Amino acid sequence: MQAPPSIDPAIEAATEAGFDLSLVDCNLILSPEERLLRHDAALELAQELRKAGESHYAQSTPAATTAR
Repeated sequence: MQAPPSIDPAIEAATEAGFDLSLVDCNLILSPEERLLRHDAALELAQELRKAGESHYAQSTPAATTAR
């Protein structure tokens, strides 16, 4: 019988801390170009969400301030 392969202590610690390493594995299957395209899409989404939030809060009525 062969001994089971040793697990990197960092990977074991991450797993015990609750990190989902399957997401890392899925990303490493992709080519660097595919990873860049996904990054660009995520960045574009984040920028659009930021603009939408800024637009929403710019249209909101400011809360009344009270004198102290």
